Amino acid sequence: MQSSQSSNSQEKPRLKERLFSPTGVWALRIIIGAVFILSGFVKGIDPWGSVIKLSEYFTVWGLDIPRTLITCMAFALGAYEFVWGCLLFMGCYRRVSVWALSLMMCVMLPLTLYIAIYSPVDDCGCFGDFLILSNTATFVKNIFISAGLVYLIYYNSRVAGAYIPYIQWIVGGIVTIYILAIELYGYNIQPLIDFRQYAAGVSLMPDDEEEEDGAETIYEFTYEKDGLTKKFTMDALPDSSWTFVSRELISGEEVRTDGFTILEEGEDITADVIDPETEQFLVTIPDIDNVDLSYTYLINELNDFLIQRGGSLVALINSDDEGLERWKDISMASYPIYQADPKMLKELARGNAALVYLDHGVVKWKRTLSSIGYTLVTETHPDKLIATLDPNTGYVLKLVTAPFVIILLIILALDHSGKLLAWHIARRKRLNTAKAEAKNNQPDAR
Repeated sequence: MQSSQSSNSQEKPRLKERLFSPTGVWALRIIIGAVFILSGFVKGIDPWGSVIKLSEYFTVWGLDIPRTLITCMAFALGAYEFVWGCLLFMGCYRRVSVWALSLMMCVMLPLTLYIAIYSPVDDCGCFGDFLILSNTATFVKNIFISAGLVYLIYYNSRVAGAYIPYIQWIVGGIVTIYILAIELYGYNIQPLIDFRQYAAGVSLMPDDEEEEDGAETIYEFTYEKDGLTKKFTMDALPDSSWTFVSRELISGEEVRTDGFTILEEGEDITADVIDPETEQFLVTIPDIDNVDLSYTYLINELNDFLIQRGGSLVALINSDDEGLERWKDISMASYPIYQADPKMLKELARGNAALVYLDHGVVKWKRTLSSIGYTLVTETHPDKLIATLDPNTGYVLKLVTAPFVIILLIILALDHSGKLLAWHIARRKRLNTAKAEAKNNQPDAR
């Protein structure tokens, strides 16, 4: 009996040793770390997208969470995934990094199982707009990640990382500062990389090509009046006492390939609104109740500026007819205002209110109105204002990322040269000597 127990106890250590592989540890570090880095980065790039996705979850669950708290959660989620993913990837904080990500998977694994079964949302939003996975694929992905983390719980601490433990706090600080800078820029101005369908370079003009088979495109329009909802065809639209609700494609194909549509009384007027001949500002307001009314002065100033250049400004607002009239009265708008789908407006530009610059119908840049000061518009020379307003996101991303990568590489080179370790040892000696001298110089209490 004792012999049998002894052999079993010896067999377990042997099995544990057979499963251990330094190459396997590094492979899992790189793969799982890269997944979390990508997930955290795309969330950090576009905090507004995370806010929208979290709001969808809370709406489905019937939870009324303050917008400020949701925003804080969006920032924290992106930073958490990115920072711990980077630390795991580089082998820093070998125990804590694995447990930190495992703790997250203890929440995400059952959550994605619930989403895969009941589909309360279209997609989980794990990779933002960069990569949209099905709910089932997301759950399967999380199973493999969880299994890899279980392996790393046992073996990760046995394999040295890229940096010595004495300086891993520096690495953690650098990656934290980097992702927070990315998040703040993305929230206050615009995402540094636009993964959505209306990115810079996309034309918002309708496609005028005729369908090859000559099939007619037919829409059905839904209107509401006094609690009664009714559907109409294009040639039999109701009078102005009815309120437009939605449009549905009945036959044929959508005229637009990118889904950008401006409607007026159910009619697609995109071709009449988007100007293919000159410059144009589009002001997007997806939620009229949350917009700062002080923006009205800024919008009017931008309208005057662009008219002088031969262009035009158009406001696209998510509101009913009453809301539109209220906005016209408050803003004293001399520019046209149209209704638009809120989801489309959020896709076009992030923020409670944003400015999109078009040149001959093509998106050139966009930014939130909150990032544009009134004095910037009034005091900048008209010939330089367009260039000044351009956030130049591609250049900013390079400007932020290059120092981040260079500093990490310099630290890595110094680390492997032994200079950082020598510096650390010398520093510890100086501290110990200073403590000893201070202790010797203390007067005898007796």
